[in-house]
Parts: sequence; structure tokens; C-alpha cells
Amino acid sequence: MISLRFRIIASTLFIMFLIITGSYLVIQDIQAGIIEGEFRDKGFLLANNLASEITNPVLVNDIMGIRNSVDALRKNYPDIEYIYVADSQGIILVNTFEGGFPKALQNMSKPSNETKEYVFDTEKGIIHEFSVPVFKNIGYVHIGVSENRVRSQILDASRKLLLLSLSAMFLGGLFIYFIGRWLTGPILELTEGANRINNGILDQKIQISSRDELGDLARTFNEMASRLNQKITDLVASKEQVETAQKYLETLFDSIEDGIIVINMDHEIIRTNKSFLKMIGMSEGEVLGKTCHDLIFKNVATWQEKKECPVNRLLETRTPIRIVHETYSDGTKKILELNASFFSDKKDLINIILVSRDITQQKMLEEELVARNRELTIINEISKNISDTFDLDKLLSQTLENLLSLTGMQSAGAYILDESNGSFDLRIHTGRRGDTDEKIFPHIINSNEKDAGFLSVHIPLKSKDKVLGIIRLCNSEPRIFSSKYHELFSAIGNQIGVAIENISFYNNIKYLKEFNEEILNNVNLAIHVIDKDMKILTINNELLNLSRGMFKKEQIQNMNLFEAFPVLKAKRVDMEYEHVFKTGEIFMSEEKMEYYGEFIFTSTAKIPLKDKNGNVERIITVIKDVSSQKKLEEELKDSYDELKLTYMKLKELFQMKDSFLSNISHELRTPLTSIMGYTELMLDENITEGQRQKLETILRNSKRLSMLINRLLDSTLIESSNLQLDMQMLSIYDIAVLAAEDMRSMSSIKDIPVSIEIPPSLTVEGDRDRLTQVFSYILDNAIKFTIKGEIKITAEEEKNYAHIKISDTGIGIPADKLESIFDKFYHLESSGARKYGGTGLSLWVSKNIVEAHGGKIWAESKNTGSTFHILLPERRMNERGRSK
Repeated sequence: MISLRFRIIASTLFIMFLIITGSYLVIQDIQAGIIEGEFRDKGFLLANNLASEITNPVLVNDIMGIRNSVDALRKNYPDIEYIYVADSQGIILVNTFEGGFPKALQNMSKPSNETKEYVFDTEKGIIHEFSVPVFKNIGYVHIGVSENRVRSQILDASRKLLLLSLSAMFLGGLFIYFIGRWLTGPILELTEGANRINNGILDQKIQISSRDELGDLARTFNEMASRLNQKITDLVASKEQVETAQKYLETLFDSIEDGIIVINMDHEIIRTNKSFLKMIGMSEGEVLGKTCHDLIFKNVATWQEKKECPVNRLLETRTPIRIVHETYSDGTKKILELNASFFSDKKDLINIILVSRDITQQKMLEEELVARNRELTIINEISKNISDTFDLDKLLSQTLENLLSLTGMQSAGAYILDESNGSFDLRIHTGRRGDTDEKIFPHIINSNEKDAGFLSVHIPLKSKDKVLGIIRLCNSEPRIFSSKYHELFSAIGNQIGVAIENISFYNNIKYLKEFNEEILNNVNLAIHVIDKDMKILTINNELLNLSRGMFKKEQIQNMNLFEAFPVLKAKRVDMEYEHVFKTGEIFMSEEKMEYYGEFIFTSTAKIPLKDKNGNVERIITVIKDVSSQKKLEEELKDSYDELKLTYMKLKELFQMKDSFLSNISHELRTPLTSIMGYTELMLDENITEGQRQKLETILRNSKRLSMLINRLLDSTLIESSNLQLDMQMLSIYDIAVLAAEDMRSMSSIKDIPVSIEIPPSLTVEGDRDRLTQVFSYILDNAIKFTIKGEIKITAEEEKNYAHIKISDTGIGIPADKLESIFDKFYHLESSGARKYGGTGLSLWVSKNIVEAHGGKIWAESKNTGSTFHILLPERRMNERGRSK
């Protein structure tokens, strides 16, 4: 419903709005007309003034004067967009257009004797052109003025007028609002007071103090409200006390954690709290009307049992009861603590209040604590056994007994890994023997199986994921273990696994300790260990022997080193130990000292032992008695002097031998040369075939003897390092041909052809005679050891080397002799006798000549036939890498 105040204020405001709006529109129209008239008058005034000013310049055709007047006018009035002046014929004299005179204005420039105004709508806005004639129509002035500024003035005036109208409307509205409030205020106050009384708000008075009829009516309402307020206050106070007590009891009833139900004499539930509904998982509608036998005492089935239920006992004895009762809700077992007592209401109706508390978790925790306590006791005992003993059998036996006590199983066996075959062998057994296997295998680890009528549980004994053994628990009836038991078994298995590894490690350390002590005491070295305080920690038997029986082992241990051996202090050995402690480096020394009346020689090594931070903690001193060695060295020195003297004598004899061989060779070569020369001359004579054969035999043997002498001379040169080479670029092909020619007579006699397959362009740097000598020696051997077949000489270039191969089809060379054939005076023997003859120098000389050229020679042989490889550089390199 619209209030009286609103209707008065709204109607008055509407009338005022119409008046102010009409006034605004009328005034705006008048003001716009005035501004536009002034704009038009100003435009014609500017045009007439310019026409008067340029009359003389137009008459004398002074274009510059006209231009100056036009520019001055435009500069003084920025609203002027353009100006142009035409003569009486309409020809443009002056214009202000920068881009040329617009075509749209050409018609406007034609002569006209009238003063006119034109309006154009352009991109720059609306432009008014004012056209006036110049003195008796001798010319015409056209001025274009922009309307933008005028429009801006009109818009600005409209805004000011609008602001003034709105201000007037706002002030008028305020005036009307306050007048309306003043007129309708008492009526509204009286209406609100009546509504408050109607709504029960009686403590607020109607604030009207006028002396008129409205004031009398307000005072009457105030008195009536005061009397009603007093009566209602008394009633509310009584009601609040009752509601507070009831709310407190209901809050306590619903918020208590224990479930509470109220049961009548027929065992029916007539009221319950939220905790009980939550406890049994049902709604209030499902619970009310049911008996306690339906929800709590479900195991009371027969009528006789129902008569003996706890509620009946309460009704009979009239004494509060307290019991612990097991029940099931949705298949879940619950343990409830029940307290029941009588309750009589104001109508003397007897009801029973039954308070139930769910102690299932508490009971489970109690049982869990008992089980955990038992498990911890078992683990404690196992841990104690692990720490107390290094006897594996004792540890396993006690562990099996503890596990049987914990699980109630009937038998147990401990199996230890046999790493040789991967099986687990029975080590300890407790309980019934029929449940035991002698061996079990890894695939049953962590499996529970029903075998031969009883359940087996296998616990792996692990250390670092390696299974070292298995504990097997057996029972005649199946047993199910919870996940906590599995965790417990795993923890026990890991503990025992680590213990097995520790026992094994302990036994190994014990064995190593005994082994090391045995080695230490039987080694032929004196050893002792000292700490930073120079205290002797360990010694061996050899040190006692070195001390010549002056100490016993028990006496010298823990003594200061320099107190036990004062001679070391005198020899400044303490400085050596300080050096080792400081640098962490091994210190080696040899000493000669008087040791308890005897001079001995010792070789000593001081070896640092460092901790994990690299600091030297101890020093191992290893002492070797080298007295006998020193004596032997002195004897060896005397023997060396004798050998040196003998060597010098042998060297002189060797030089005499070389000189003799050299002289005798030269002496033999002279007559041999004569013999070979005369023999060749005689072969050219007319002689009989028998004489020719004899002469050829003489020549052939003379040549062989000459070759033998040359080899002896070469060996002498090589051994004396006097082998000289005449280096030049040589064709391998030419050298091979030359060597083959030398051996032609021998190859012809045995009918063994020699083939040469060498590129003529293949060259090396070398000594022609020496390389020919090498080829001849190898061909000589090839012909000698080849009974039937052929000899082939090939060569090719390989990475700046010439690779020559001389192959035959002879008897071959054993694999174990391929390197020995290049030794001096070496012969291949057959049947224990020299069958093929020779000095054994040719291959040795060849090897030295090839190596003198910077090359390499070797032989290959497979069953039959041999191949000699010669590798020669194409250009010989000196020590700096340049060709010689």
C-alpha cells in the first residue's frame, strides 16, 4: 500500500518537473536564436569591412594589397575557414585555398549584385559563406565562416541552462520532501505506534506531543501499551524459566555420547537420543515402538529367557543394574556397557532409563594392547638373544620356541640357505618331527599351504633383500593370521636374517683375525704397530726374534717404542715417525746399528693407517733383517770385480777375433778373385765337356766361398756398428732382377723358375748393393730348401712403404721357428743333422741390413712353402723426420 506521505511528495514533484522542463525548452530556443543572429551579423560585417578595405586595390588591380588584407583578416579571426575575392567578371583574384580553388565553389564566384548567405555541410562541419559586392560591383568578397564555434557556444549555454534547471529541481524536491514529512509525520508516527502494539512491542511510546486530536489519541495508545507490557512481561518470565530447563535437559539428552532409551513396562522403547540411533545405525521412526529384545538383547530368544533378561531382573529387584552385553548390528559385533534404573513421571507412570555405552573399540584396544605387549615381549626376547649370542643354533632354537609360544603352532623348523645348490637345509627343529622336511626350496617362501593335513607358514629370514634362511611353522588345524601378524613375522625374519649375516660376518672376522695372526707370526718380517703416543699396540714373533730374546710379547706390548728400543731415539727415528704422521706418506729407510751388542742391517718401511677423514691414526712398521743379504752383496761385489776383469780380457780376445776374421777374409778374397777370373776365362776357351763341368764346379764353389767370406765380413761390420749405406733412389724391380740373375745358375741346376711381378715405378731409397745382397740371400735359401716348384717375387705400395714378398714352395718353416731363423748362426735342422748346410748368417745379416734402412723383415709359413716379407720405406727418414 502506497503511503500518504509518498503520494503528496510524488504529485508535487511531478508538477514542479513539468514547469521546469517547459521553461528550459523555451529559454534554450530563445538563446539559440540570439546566438545565431549574432553569428550572421558578424559574418556580413566582416565581409563588408573587407570589401571596403580592398576597394582601392581592386580598382588598381593591386593583387598584393588584396592578399595582405585577406591574410590580416584571416589571422585576426580564426573561425574564418576561407576567403576568396573575384572581379566583376567572376575571375578569382585572391583565395586562401592551399590545394587549389574547389570546383564546388566555382558557380558561387560568378558575379552577383546581391548580398547573400550560403550554407555548406563539409567534412569540417557546417560553413556559412557570406558574399558581398565591392564598390559598385567592381568585385566580390566571399568569406566562409565555420559554425563549430557558434554551435559550441549554443551547446555550452544549453548545458549551463540544464544545470541550472536540475539545481532548481533538486532544491524544489528537497523543499517538497521536508514539507511532506512535516505534514505527514504525526500521522505516520501514530500508525507505527498502533502497529507496534498490534505486534506486541509495548515498551516504545508514540512520540506525538501536539495539543490537537492526534496528540490525545497518541497518549491513549501509550497508556494502553504500558499496561499490556507489564502483564506480558510476567508471563514471558515464567515461560522462559520452563523453556530453559527443558532445553537444558533436551540438549544434555541429545549431546551425551552414551546412547539413552526410555522403556515402558512392556519393554517398548518410547524415547531415544541421537547417540543411540547412531550407535545402532537406525532412524528414530524405526526404533520407537520396538522392544529392547528386538534391538539390544537379540540373543534372548525364548520366553523363559526373556523373563530372565536384565530388564526383568530390574523390574523384580527394583535395583539399578550394570552389565556388559554383546550384540550384533548389521553383522558387526558390538560390545555394550548397559546401565538401567527406574524413572517415575508426575503421573506416577514407571519407565526404565537404559544407558548404553559402546565399548567395542575399548575392548579391541585392550585385546590389541595385550597382543602387542606379548609380541613386544617376544621381539624383546629375540632381540636380546641376538645381542647376547653369536651361536647360530642357540639363537634359532630360542627363536623357534618364542614363535611357537606366540602363535600357538605345534612345530617349527629353521632352514639355512645352502648356496651350493640353492636349497634350504634343516638346521634346528622344535615340536612334532612328522612336520619336518630335510630340505625346502625358494619357491615356497611367503606361501601358506595346507600340506599333509596341517597348515604351514613360512617366514623368510632376509638381509638386504637376500633370503638367508626360512622358519617354517606348522599346525594340524588351519590357522589364519592377520596382516599385523604378517608384519610381525616379516620384522622377526628381517631381525634373524641380519643376525645370521652378523654371525657369519663375526665368524669370518674371527677366522681372518686368527689367519692374520698366523701369517703375522710366521712371516719373515718383524712387524709392530704404534699409535700417536708411540705406544706399541701389536707385535709379531719375528720382532721378538729380532730383539734377540730380550723381551717377551706380554712385556713389550703397550710400552713406549723408544723405551723398549732406546737405540731408535739415538738414531733420530722419531723424526721419521713425525714425518709419516704429518704427511701420511710411506717412509722407507735402511739402517746399520748396534743392536744389543751386535751390528745388524735392517730395511724398514713405515706405513700409515688413516681414518675415514684421512688423518693418520697408527703406523705399521715392517722391519726386515738384511744382515745376511748385505754380506751376500759384499761377496757379490767381489765376484763382480773378478767378472769385470774377465770381461775386459774377453773383449780384447773378441777384438782380436774380429781383426783376425777381417784379415783372413781379405787374404782369402784376393786369391779367390783370381781363381774366379781365370776360371771364367778358361770357360770361354775351346774345352771338352768334362773340362767345362769341372771348371763350372770350381767357379760355383768359389762363388759360394766368396759369399761366405762376405757374410763373415758383414757380420763383423754389423757387430762393430760400422755398416755404411750408400743411399739413393732405387727401383725394386731392378734389384729383384739383379738378384735373380746372380742366382740363375743355382735355379737352373734345380730347375726352379723365379718369377718377378713388381711395378717398375715402385722405388725406395736405399743402398743398391746391400738390398741386392738381401734379395740374393733370401733367393739362395729359397732355392736351397725348395725341391720342386717355383719362387715368386712380388711387391706393392702400402702407406709410403714398399712391401716385397718372396715366396717359395719348399719344405716350409715350423711355426715355433719363424722368429728364431733370424738369429745369428741359426740352422733349420732335419733328423738332428745339418742337411742343407750354410753358415746361418744370411738371414741375420739380411735382417740387420733391412733394419738399417728403417724397414722390417719377417717370415710366414703354413705347412709347405714359405713367404719372406720385406717392408722398406719409400724415403728413409732421419731422427728429425726429414729424408737422409
